[in-house]
Amino acid sequence: MTDPTAPVSRRGWWWLGLAVIAYSIAADLPIAQTLLPVHRPIALMLPALAACGVVGWWRGGSLALAVVTVAGAVWSVWNTAQTGVSGDMLSVGWSVLAGASFGLSLMASRSKWFLGKGVVAVLAALMLSALLVVLTPSGLAAFDTTVDTVLAVRGNADLQNWRVARSQMTRSSTTRSDSATVAVLDRFEENVTDLPRLARAVQPSLLALQTLVAMAIAWALFHRFSRTRLGDELGRLRDFRFNDHWIWSVIAGLVLALLPALESLRPLGINLLVFFGALYAMRGAAVLAWFLRPGRALLGLIGGVALLLLLRDGAAIALGLVGLGDTWADWRRRIRPAVS
Repeated sequence: MTDPTAPVSRRGWWWLGLAVIAYSIAADLPIAQTLLPVHRPIALMLPALAACGVVGWWRGGSLALAVVTVAGAVWSVWNTAQTGVSGDMLSVGWSVLAGASFGLSLMASRSKWFLGKGVVAVLAALMLSALLVVLTPSGLAAFDTTVDTVLAVRGNADLQNWRVARSQMTRSSTTRSDSATVAVLDRFEENVTDLPRLARAVQPSLLALQTLVAMAIAWALFHRFSRTRLGDELGRLRDFRFNDHWIWSVIAGLVLALLPALESLRPLGINLLVFFGALYAMRGAAVLAWFLRPGRALLGLIGGVALLLLLRDGAAIALGLVGLGDTWADWRRRIRPAVS
């Protein structure tokens, strides 16, 4: 049962402040502006914060905080809608739907952990939004046109920025005559050119991940401001883990993506792999962070060497494999008695 008189969290603001800043500017960075679906991240976060405020008030918390968070969400949604841009209108609809789903998940779930509530809310919002698009007359065609137009504009901006940067890097005759350097630059330009197609294929999973981050920041902010507990606060990265049964989502994604007989469901399989693969990559990073804790010199050295090896192509896949391995090996729990 929630205790409305619980003391306000004394955890510092340093890391949370950095997370809010990084989240706010990420969508405007090169490459990310094409890959991240929502370009008004605050308008995505504030409805989730309002959901926390309303549920917190319902459980005996502050009415003033609920009013302030709802007012902030209404202002952000209204301000975004005033642009009249079709891409922004889609973002507004998604933000409201995701915020409402998050609120319902907070109300219905008895779990103490954010991640389960957030994942349920995001997946529910995806299914509801897909249903609304399909059931709306000409909704699917209008949605596809809007998304393709937005991605084309963003992809073109990224490509132009890259070509300007490339022209500055190849000013010297030595650089222009180096065939290896030119080949690397050409390959990178091909990747940038292909970004809109890649973003289109995995947009549902990227949207889900971006929304989950917004919900996590809203959850953390609410527990900084409010005495009411909706669950446990977000833990440290090195302690990040989740239910081992989530491995079946990765297995389902592999089956749908690889079996020729299920080719029509391949996009669903790819998006499952991207979404849950990102969560397992974060779990892998948590394992490395655990080994790098102060006081574990040898294990820290091993983890550091592994991290250096991972900072190459395929680092995310390698971290994901580490996270998947932790499902069976549970390295942090297994090694703790030997080093404590």
